[in-house]
Amino acid sequence: MILVTGSTGHIGNVLIRKLVSKGKQVRAMVLPGETYHSLEGLDIEIIEGNVLDITSLERAFKDINVLYHLAGIISIIPDDEEKMWKVNVEGTRNVSEVAHKVGVNRMVHVSSIHAFERQPHGIIVDENTPLISPDSKTWGYDKTKAEGTHEVLKVVKKGLNAVIVCPTGIIGPYDFFSSETGQLIRSFTNKKIHPLIHGSYDFVDVRDVVNGLLLAEEKGRTGEIYILSGTNISLVKIKELVQEIIGIRTPHVIFPFRLAL
Repeated sequence: MILVTGSTGHIGNVLIRKLVSKGKQVRAMVLPGETYHSLEGLDIEIIEGNVLDITSLERAFKDINVLYHLAGIISIIPDDEEKMWKVNVEGTRNVSEVAHKVGVNRMVHVSSIHAFERQPHGIIVDENTPLISPDSKTWGYDKTKAEGTHEVLKVVKKGLNAVIVCPTGIIGPYDFFSSETGQLIRSFTNKKIHPLIHGSYDFVDVRDVVNGLLLAEEKGRTGEIYILSGTNISLVKIKELVQEIIGIRTPHVIFPFRLAL
């Protein structure tokens, strides 16, 4: 049996569909009272659980062989920092410790490219780039994803068989709750002037991310971190591609990158 936390999210939806298509038995963990319309019609088991509730995790992890830990909060809003810390750090610690305690055979933890220390312009981030240090003054989402990754690695030292993946910017189908990137891409279908930031970012198709998760589970080395990247592309180019497909063309205004910081 395979368990997926964060099952109603973008990656979770695509991962579960892929697993079901391969004939796997899947248990999807959802928050108590959470709607899961995006999973309706799939031949899976639904179980309620919360990464901050150890008892619910012990119940959800019963008879689980493989665990994909996707649950997390993404936000750039300062008021969300405490909530992000609880879910992304404390929640990941709970998931890792319970997985080790109950004897889950394999865990794949989904972290983020933002868990790595920022590099000077022009320097490529790879798996040898250090994670953000616990002593770093960096805060917000980046720090919580790094700290969550450190928590997994601590339990790996106790014997947990876990591997970590760090996707870049995720785009693609089944984005039911409309991620910020998804909202941006949808906005390009509107006939209005679009404010864009100068520069580019690495975007990866969610289906490629899922394939990477499956390969990490199958072949990844315990305690290793793997970056799942795609293509470095500017928002201007994405806008042009979207509008070329739907047959419209609208103007845009480009602002310096420093204004986005």
